[in-house]
Amino acid sequence: MKNIPRRSVSHATGFTAVELLITLFVAAIFLSAGYILYNVVVTRSSEARHQIKADSIATDYLQRYRSLVSTACVESTPLINSPVSGTDAASLASPKVSVTISCPIPALSSISKISVKVDYKEGGTNESVQHEAYASRP
Repeated sequence: MKNIPRRSVSHATGFTAVELLITLFVAAIFLSAGYILYNVVVTRSSEARHQIKADSIATDYLQRYRSLVSTACVESTPLINSPVSGTDAASLASPKVSVTISCPIPALSSISKISVKVDYKEGGTNESVQHEAYASRP
């Protein structure tokens, strides 16, 4: 009888089933972590974009009422939860603006404090942006 040479199993090339399963498991972890990170980035950028729009609305109202301040400080509340319209407000959910003019230093009647607050909804929660500035007329 002839001796038939046997092949050595220990020198086989390729992946075993266990190595393949471990590789797939690690790849799935990386893909799910990447997807979660992507969702966080998209959500946060949307929130930041809405906050920038609210900042822009508040700044516009602040400049508008700053130019209307008279020589003597008169406390007033020209707007209370007034709906906002326009291109900046288009991307915000139900934005409302409130404007308050106060006299921070009663002895100096030429200085007025203007406060503007913009309220809007972001993902089911109420958010707000507030800006304040002082105006003085000689």
